[in-house]
Amino acid sequence: MSAIAATASKETVAKRGHSIEDIKEIPIIVTDDLENLKHTKEVEETLIRLGILSEMYRVKESRKVRAGKGKKRGRKMKQAVGPLIVVSENKGIIEASRNLLGVETVTVNNLNAEMLAPGTHPGRLTIWTNGAINKLDEIYGTEEEA
Repeated sequence: MSAIAATASKETVAKRGHSIEDIKEIPIIVTDDLENLKHTKEVEETLIRLGILSEMYRVKESRKVRAGKGKKRGRKMKQAVGPLIVVSENKGIIEASRNLLGVETVTVNNLNAEMLAPGTHPGRLTIWTNGAINKLDEIYGTEEEA
């Protein structure tokens, strides 16, 4: 729950290293229409309109060959993590966004601490849909009720 709360703090997200100069407001909450996107190009255009273009370039430029023996063991590349898209249900968005470098998409039921705070550092740049926010209330409750 603290990792979820950290995604709403602009200072924490910036401190983690995300490029958020073009983003007007954090947390980023969008309509449920995002879940219906079926093509990678549509998802990419949506992320650009949300102001995440500089973050996508940061992830692309960070892709390097790992030092050491990990190269021989199937861990050749090392890269920064990009934005996380949290949806209430998958209507094609997960398949559409899996080819975008650094972008992960997950349903709110499969959300875990490693996705929200990779490397144990909270404050990942997260895009929430309205349905995912409502489902969070069902899963974890509100301030008044558990």
